[in-house]
Amino acid sequence: MIWITFSSNILIFLTALVLLRINTNRIISKQFIWFIALTGISSGVAAFGHLPILDERLANYLLLASRFFSLGSVYLFTVGSLAFSSFRNNKMIRITNVILFVTMVIVLFWNNQFLPVMIYGVIGFLGIGLSAYFSRIDDSVQGRYRVIRGVVILSLSALFFALFKENYHFLAINFSHIMVSYSLVLFSRGFVELN
Repeated sequence: MIWITFSSNILIFLTALVLLRINTNRIISKQFIWFIALTGISSGVAAFGHLPILDERLANYLLLASRFFSLGSVYLFTVGSLAFSSFRNNKMIRITNVILFVTMVIVLFWNNQFLPVMIYGVIGFLGIGLSAYFSRIDDSVQGRYRVIRGVVILSLSALFFALFKENYHFLAINFSHIMVSYSLVLFSRGFVELN
């Protein structure tokens, strides 16, 4: 069963690779390109970090790296999203975003749990991201709509995992990974249309 979970993590990695191959030249914002790349790298590293055949110390280092890449991907999504918002010149929001990111990195290195990624993900995607796209909803309507759908699917993925991880861990994690892959497709299509 661990190999199915390994494969669902690799699915995210491969989805990111394919999307980058197809859309890199069509996405203007480099932050969005790096968001997709770091999301894929994070999942690829996590696939190996969760393998029980690895030495425990190595697995812990891989999971720490994966979580760090995840935090970086959320940060890049928020920075890229702010550029498309009506409040893009608001220094307070930008500074708050940097402080949140640094705080979550410190917490991550302190306890190496997924919780800082989840907290920053909620703030970054739902708080900053959705606010940014709703602030100028009449510009690039189709692109913003797709990015918002990506945020919703990603959020549902996290919610599904949080609700069912105790009793249905195997199903929850793998279904969640499939939803993350789908959200990357929506994000990518939206990012292309935001140009």
